[in-house]
Amino acid sequence: MLVDSLIACTGSPGTGKTTLCLSLPMVLSMTHIADQEGCLGEVQSDGAAEIDIAALIESWQPPKSAIIDGHLSHLLPVDAIIVLRCHPDILRNRLEERGYSLEKIQANVEVELLGGPWNDLIAEERPILEIDCSLESPQAIVTQWIGDGCPHSTNADDAIDWLQNLAIERNAL
Repeated sequence: MLVDSLIACTGSPGTGKTTLCLSLPMVLSMTHIADQEGCLGEVQSDGAAEIDIAALIESWQPPKSAIIDGHLSHLLPVDAIIVLRCHPDILRNRLEERGYSLEKIQANVEVELLGGPWNDLIAEERPILEIDCSLESPQAIVTQWIGDGCPHSTNADDAIDWLQNLAIERNAL
């Protein structure tokens, strides 16, 4: 698979970004990029470190081609965006397995429930591919999408709506 664009791989923590990116070529870590550019804050008690996005955008000289792994990568000047999503119940389990605090788990599940990165992408014109990674790996879908030249695949109106899906699931019980 040839990557000839700069592509963000974004999504809430636990949706599968790094797992997917381990199977793809030419991947750069958002955290590593921020650290190299001096835009990474101190690591907090929960293991996270803030990234100064504005300073990173100003200082970073992006490569022509790569996949950027990170839940804020869609904020960088990329050509296309992959948004990974995950059913909130499955996401909660994944974050619990990571040993996240209850507060951090709840915050991340709430962000996913409310649309995750879509809040930043409502009026986005760059190509976006949204994938539900709840039960299976998205590698084949992503490989095909990149091979097809990253066509426009998803818009905010077609985005996964976990609140609606959960309401349907609960009513079915």
